[in-house]
Amino acid sequence: MAESRPSERASIPSTGDETPSNWWNRVRYGAYAPVYDLFARPFESGRRYAIEWVDPHPDDRILVLGCGTGRALEHLPAGASITAIDVSEAMVRRTRSRAESLGLDVDVRVGDAQSLPFEDGSFDVILLHLIVSVVPEPKALVAEAARVLAPDGRISIYDKFVAEGERPSLVRRAANPVARLLFADLNRRLEPLAADAGIEFEGRDSFLGGLYTVTVARPAGSGE
Repeated sequence: MAESRPSERASIPSTGDETPSNWWNRVRYGAYAPVYDLFARPFESGRRYAIEWVDPHPDDRILVLGCGTGRALEHLPAGASITAIDVSEAMVRRTRSRAESLGLDVDVRVGDAQSLPFEDGSFDVILLHLIVSVVPEPKALVAEAARVLAPDGRISIYDKFVAEGERPSLVRRAANPVARLLFADLNRRLEPLAADAGIEFEGRDSFLGGLYTVTVARPAGSGE
């Protein structure tokens, strides 16, 4: 497993330093955990496609950020070193249960994907699936993913984004205040996040009628 600075089963402490946004993510996704699989089912074809495209190998060190109930695990290769993190303890319990049912040895922990307890370059493949639009600080999330990515590693990103050069539609802007409260920000853009983190796109594809995007990214200049 990847080297970790804190204890192997690190959890987010409930202290006064926790931001309201992180607290709200813990609360709302903890409440969603029992029914998450039901509502996530329409997105599974995109998740499977995104994982197939990033092409994880059995000898890869894989990091799943915002693992939810662990639905990505069934698409990952047996034998890979897998670490999964989520801010919600309820989600983490379900990921552990899914890993056990699949016979996978997965290091599953409660943690903040915006501040990772791993050394630089610890992972060959990182999955950012349905999390970039959820975390309060997406810039920190993508920067941390880029930091712990190996120089020849790759990141799989699957989420809803506003296309580069486009203005969010009126419907999207009107719905966003409620959407942000309940599940995710509809109006985020991936391009500036990637540029700030020093990663570049190897390929991008639209999914689910263009509402979602599947992206494979690598450290800038690694393909040259």
